[in-house]
Formats: sequence, structure tokens, C-alpha cells
Amino acid sequence: MSPKPRHLRDLASQYELSPAGASDILRRLKKAGILKEFREGNRRCFALNVSKEELAHLTDLFELFERRLIEDRAARLNKDAIERFKWMDESYQFYRGVKKLRHDPA
Repeated sequence: MSPKPRHLRDLASQYELSPAGASDILRRLKKAGILKEFREGNRRCFALNVSKEELAHLTDLFELFERRLIEDRAARLNKDAIERFKWMDESYQFYRGVKKLRHDPA
């Protein structure tokens, strides 16, 4: 989301994509008019090609997306924590059952 030109490989590594995968995405964004391509020697660099108003909307969109990713990650973590600690509840229920049998030998 930087208005400064960024090199293809820098973008690929930032988003953990292969250079070919990043190139495909950047090509599509360029075709849609969202990016401009620059050459610095033999390096391909890209920069946003949007108005200030569009940049503000994109910034809001990416912030919402980031917030959603964080919420999803937290929900997954909570679910994993519940699964990991489920054995504690099961052990406690077992212990209560054994204790009841000791005190209540029918």
C-alpha cells in the first residue's frame, strides 16, 4: 500500500509468494489500472496508481481485512485451546465419578 515504487521480489517476499505468482497478481492489478509499472535498470517496480480518495478507501479496506484476519486467528486459537484442554474437563468428571463411588458404595 505504499505510493513509493516497490520491486517485484520485495513484494513477493513480503507476501510470501513466488516471484511468478506475485508477477501474475501485479500484472492483473496493472491491467485494472490500480498499479503503475516502472523500470529501474532491469528490475520491475510497481506503485499504486490511485487518487487520494481511492487510497483512503483502500486503506480502510485493508485495515478491515487485517482486523478480520486477527479475529479469525484468535477464534482458531480459542478453538484449539478448547480442544487441547478438553482432557482436563474429562479428567475432572472422571475424578468426581470415582470420588462419588468411594463415598457411595451401592
